[in-house]
Formats: sequence, structure tokens, C-alpha cells
Amino acid sequence: MGLRERHKAFQEWFTSKQRRRAGGTLIVAWIIATIVWPKSSWVWLGGPGLYIFFSAWPAELHDKR
Repeated sequence: MGLRERHKAFQEWFTSKQRRRAGGTLIVAWIIATIVWPKSSWVWLGGPGLYIFFSAWPAELHDKR
């Protein structure tokens, strides 16, 4: 199985609803960790969370103007 086929299978398995949940969970964990441990850098947790969360929205929402 080539890389393209595996990527397509992963996209079909990891739906946009699951991506929003995973991204939201990472964002909440980022906020809690920043409050509990403010001296540590938590960008590695918040950055991917924001990326995953906002990449899960369908493109049709952006085209309606």
C-alpha cells in the first residue's frame, strides 16, 4: 500500500467530527496546562490543537458569501 493510499484511508477513518474533538481536547489541555504550570512553554500542545481544530471545518463554510 502506497503512501497516498494510506493517507486517503487515514482521512476516511479520521472524520472531521473526530478532528474537531481531538483539536478541542488539545486546546483545553493547553489552557489547563498553561494555568497550572505557567512557567513552562506549552506551544507544542496548543499549536497542533489549533491547527487540527480549524482544519476540520468544511470548505463550504468559507465559500458562502
